[in-house]
Amino acid sequence: MPTSTPGRPAVCGERGYLLSDLIPAVLTHNVAGAAEPGDVEQDLRCTLEAHTTGDHHSLVMELPGPDTGAVWTRWTRGHYPTTVTALLDCPSTDPDTAEPCCEFAGHPGAHSYEHRK
Repeated sequence: MPTSTPGRPAVCGERGYLLSDLIPAVLTHNVAGAAEPGDVEQDLRCTLEAHTTGDHHSLVMELPGPDTGAVWTRWTRGHYPTTVTALLDCPSTDPDTAEPCCEFAGHPGAHSYEHRK
């Protein structure tokens, strides 16, 4: 269910769940080797701007180091995610506050900081 504040883009908010079978795939993306299964987010929430078509996306684990991105998953309503992938961080920053966007590079819709303006 989308959530919004008047005058700001709505956040999708669709919920999902990452099955335990995908945790090893998430951990293989952490080349530093310091991640543990408890570091993987399994309770998912689509943080993209509200949308009626396309996949829902959620971050499942941050990757250590600068410019490394994060591990994300995607799913369609009524289905569990079946894949995970490492994606670079969105390079956009708020021109007024320098707050970075918390989404992945090339994401559709508004930047995360635009939901809070």
